[in-house]
Parts: sequence; structure tokens; C-alpha cells
Amino acid sequence: MIKYCPECGAELNKEFKFCPNCGANLSNLSINSGEQESKAKPVYTEDVIICDNCGEENSPSNETCAGCGIKLEGAEERKIVVEHKLKSEPIHKPERKKSTKKKKKSSVKKAVKPEQVDSKPEEKYLDNKKILIFTSLVTVLIIIVLVTSGVLDSGNTVNVNTQNLNDQSPGVNLQNVQLMNDLEAKIKANPDDVKSLLKLANLRFDSGLFEKAITNYKQYLAKVPSDANARIDMGVCYYNLGDLQTAIAEMEKALQYEPNHQIGSLNLGIVNLSAGNIDKAKEWFRKAVAINPNSKTGIKAQELLNSHN
Repeated sequence: MIKYCPECGAELNKEFKFCPNCGANLSNLSINSGEQESKAKPVYTEDVIICDNCGEENSPSNETCAGCGIKLEGAEERKIVVEHKLKSEPIHKPERKKSTKKKKKSSVKKAVKPEQVDSKPEEKYLDNKKILIFTSLVTVLIIIVLVTSGVLDSGNTVNVNTQNLNDQSPGVNLQNVQLMNDLEAKIKANPDDVKSLLKLANLRFDSGLFEKAITNYKQYLAKVPSDANARIDMGVCYYNLGDLQTAIAEMEKALQYEPNHQIGSLNLGIVNLSAGNIDKAKEWFRKAVAINPNSKTGIKAQELLNSHN
């Protein structure tokens, strides 16, 4: 009578001491086939296709391997199955769990990248802030240099009239234009109005209209030749137009009427200095200081004298 292996259910001959299928020791087994059948039961046979790639047992209805997914090409085989052995499948779950853990680790690493990306705008913001501070400092330094060098100094002694040494504000504005038009109308109506004529000359002087101012000064001085202030102002107009010799001549003529005219002496020193008459310029600076060394004009004359000694 045929007996079966109690471990795997394989058919056995009586002469086997070890199961040829699973290697189980059969020497102590009873010859009683009834006992063997009771131990091996329940047993049944099953047709399977074994995958040539991974060894997975597949149902004959499968076209691809359930284990690795490749196309099945093996022949069908019949297998004796012990029912209590069927519960050992599947065998790939631990590997799938490991692969899932690896994915989680990689996702943790990727989570760091947004922090690195967020830090870049902050670095750019800091760079822009530094550039702004640097630009501001450079601008301040340039302004300081310009001020100390006198480029931005509004007080220009040469380009001033006798009434206001350092406050000349050249340029025509709408208000001055209206005033000049009104004065011209008054003079046209009354040619002997020397007061309006002098105001028109001074207004054009202050507006930088030197040629027209000279015309008005000449008209005024023809009627009031002894006005030293008006003649010195006219000399400054000639200086601003680059006619240094005429400027010197008119200023010297003004001082014939008023020898102690301090601003006239200072301006004569400046015009002679521009003309290259250094010694003559020093004489006029000394005279301006001698008239009143403590006045603003006297202090300015002393500074110019010291700078050319």
C-alpha cells in the first residue's frame, strides 16, 4: 500500500528511509498506511506553472508571473499540496516594507530643501541692504568733499553787487519779470524817474541779465555820476561778462567819488587777481582790510591776502 510523507505529503515507497521530496526521516514511521494517511491528510494535488525567473508557483490561468511580473513560459506541473503548508505565503512582504522605509527616508531629506530655498531670498535681501548703505555713505562723502572744496558754496564774492556781498541769486523768475515790466512802463512814462531806473538796473543785475543791466546803469550814471555803488555794480557786470579791463576802470572811477568804499576795494582786488595783477590785487586787499578789519568784507579781504602771500 502507498504511504505518504507526513511532512510534505509526497508518495513514498516502503524502502525509503528519508523523504526524497523534503528529506524528512522516515525510519521511525509505522508501516501502517492508515496511520500515514491520517497524518498526511488533508492532501490534494494542484497544477501549477513555476516561473523560470523567480521560482514563483503560478496558477495555469496566469499569463504573467505573480511574483516578478514576467511572461510565463514554463510547462504545467502537478504538485501535491498539504493543506496546512499553504499558509506560509506570501514571502515578499518584508522586502516591500524595507523599500517603503527607504522612500520615507528620502522624503525626509527632501524636506530640508525648502529651508535652503527660503534662506536664499534672505541672503539677497541682506546684500541689497548692504549696497544701499554703501551707496548712501558714498553720496554723503561726495557731498562733504564738494562742500569743503567750495564747489557748493553759494557765496561768490566776485559775482556780487555792492549792496550784498555774498547773497547774489542769479536767475529770472516770474515775479521779477513782472517787476521789470512794471518798471519799464514807469520809466517810459517818466524818463526822469532815476529811482525806477536804478531799481531796474539792480533787478536785472540780480537776475543775471548783465548786458541789459549795464545799459540801465549807464542811463542812470549819466544823470547821477557820483553814485559809487551803482558804478561798482556796473563794473561787476563787466567782470561777469569777461571784460576785466573795463571792470577795473569803472571800479577805480567809483572810488574817486568814494575812496573808502570797502566792497569796491575788495572787488578791485578780486578783478586784478583774475587779470593776473597779483601785486595790484594785494594792494587793494590791504586797503579793504585797513578800512575795517572786523567787518565781513575786511575778514574776506584778509583771507584772500593770506592765501596769496
